[in-house]
Amino acid sequence: MILTHTKPSWIELPQTADARGVLTSIESGLDIPFEMKRVFFINHATGDRGNHAHRSTSQLIISAAGSFSVDVSTGGDWTVFQMDTRSRALFLPPMSWVRLRDFSRDAVCLVLADKRYGEASYIRDWNEFVRETASTNA
Repeated sequence: MILTHTKPSWIELPQTADARGVLTSIESGLDIPFEMKRVFFINHATGDRGNHAHRSTSQLIISAAGSFSVDVSTGGDWTVFQMDTRSRALFLPPMSWVRLRDFSRDAVCLVLADKRYGEASYIRDWNEFVRETASTNA
């Protein structure tokens, strides 16, 4: 079953627990609403990350270890998501401005994306993002 998500939202991750620990697996198109094309992670973060949006890329952010906060705007209000559990992930559709902050010392932020890296898809200027979201919401 493919999930349909159009706004930033939590996705519960499938987990299996036994005496040996907890196994979390993620399958493209089944557990997440896109086919993965890129995976990267951030660790040893000493300051804010992100501060940009993607025009056409969907992402899934997972706290693989530790904790951090994710501030998200889709052109209007801001929502803060606390990333401190391994049992859920934050889905970000295209045109979501994101800032990651307040990383714990042991934080590992795992990101799955539906597109390969392409600098042209980024919006790195807040005012440009506001203009683009205002024109699509008009």
